Amino acid sequence: MSGSDVFEQERSAWPVGTDSFFQPRRAAFWLLAALIVNGLFYIVSMLATGFRVVPITVLLGLLVWGGYTLAFLLVFRTLDLLEQHSPEAFVLAFAWGGLGAVYFAAPANIAIQSLCAKLVSPDFVAVWGPAVAGPITEEFLKLAGVILVVMIARNQFQTYLSVLIVGAMTGLGFQVIENLSYTVNASIHFPLENQVYPVFLNLLTRGLLSGLWSHAAYTAVASFGVAWFLLHPERRMVTRLACAFLCFALAWAMHFIWNSPFLEDLFDDGYGEMALLLVVKGVPVLIAAGLFWRAAARENGAYLHALAAYFVPERDLIRDDEWVRLGAPLQRYKVRMEIGWTFGLRARRLKRRMQHEQLRLIRKAMTYGRGPQTLPHEIAVRRLRAELEPLIQPQPQA
Repeated sequence: MSGSDVFEQERSAWPVGTDSFFQPRRAAFWLLAALIVNGLFYIVSMLATGFRVVPITVLLGLLVWGGYTLAFLLVFRTLDLLEQHSPEAFVLAFAWGGLGAVYFAAPANIAIQSLCAKLVSPDFVAVWGPAVAGPITEEFLKLAGVILVVMIARNQFQTYLSVLIVGAMTGLGFQVIENLSYTVNASIHFPLENQVYPVFLNLLTRGLLSGLWSHAAYTAVASFGVAWFLLHPERRMVTRLACAFLCFALAWAMHFIWNSPFLEDLFDDGYGEMALLLVVKGVPVLIAAGLFWRAAARENGAYLHALAAYFVPERDLIRDDEWVRLGAPLQRYKVRMEIGWTFGLRARRLKRRMQHEQLRLIRKAMTYGRGPQTLPHEIAVRRLRAELEPLIQPQPQA
C-alpha cells in the first residue's frame, strides 16, 4: 500500500483520539487484569516453593532472565518499536504472556497429553505430547491476550506493526516466565548439588540457542492475522477471518515442528549436535517472522510518511532524508551508527534523541493535531538539531 493510499484512507479519521490502556469502563480491561493477577499468585507460589529448596537458583534465575528481557527491550527500543505505544501497553502484554497465559497453559497441556495417552498410547505422548499440546494451548492463549489488549484501546492500533510489537511482547513474557519456571524445576531435580549450573545451562539452551525463534516470533506471526483483520474492514468477514486463521495456523505449525522429534534422528546427543539441531529447526522460523516484520515495517513506513506529510510539512523538523527513513528502523539505526563512528558518541546520542522526538511529534499530531500537545516535541527537535549541526559540520582546514 502506498503512502498516498494510506493518506486517503486515514485522513478523515485524523486526529484519531486519546484512548489509553487504562480503561476501567471496558470489560476487556478488567478481564485481562483479573487473569493477570490470578497468574501472578501462581507464579509467586511457584517461586516461593523454589526459594525454599533452591534459593540461589531462584535469585540468580530472576537476575539472568530479567537481564534477558532487558536485552530484548533494548533491541526493540533501538529499532524504535517501543514508540508504537505507551509503556502501559507493553506492561499489559508482557504480564499477560508471562502470568495469565502461563498459568492456563500448564494444566491445559497436562490435560491434552493425558487425553492423548488414553486415546493413543503413553509412548505416543512421551514422543509427540509436547508437539500436540503446546502449540494448541499456548498459541491460543497468547493470541487471546493480544486481542484483549487491542480491545482495551482499539484506536491505538492503526498499523500492522502496532499489533505485531504487542504480540512480540506477549510472546516474550511467556518465553521468559516459562524459561524461569524450567530453570527452577531443573535445579530442584538436578542430579548434582549445584544451584548455579542449571541457570546457565537453561540460559544457553532455552535463551541463546532458542530465543530468537521462540514464543515472541510465533506470537508476532499470529498477531499479523489479527492486524490484517482489524485494518481491512472493507474486506468480507470470511476473508478477514481466513487471514487471521492462516496466520495462527502458521504460528501453530512452527511451534509444532519445534516441539516435535523431527530431524532428531539425524543428530547425536552431543552438545554440538544438539545446538546444530536447534539452529536448523529455528532458522526457518526466524526467516518467516522476519518476512512478516518486513511487511509490517513497510506498511508502517507508508503510514508515517502520510502522517508526516500532512501534519509536519516543515523541513526544519523533518528533512527529506529523515522523512524517507521514517519507516525503516534499520536505516535509522545505520545512520546513527555512522554518525557515531564519524563524529563521536555525543553526536550519535543527539541523533537518536532527535529521531525519537520526531516519531513522538508525528504520533502526537495524529492523536491531538498540531498544538500545545506537540509543541514540546517541536521545540525538542529544533533544539537537538541546533546542538547536532555544529558537531557534524566539516571542520575548516588549518
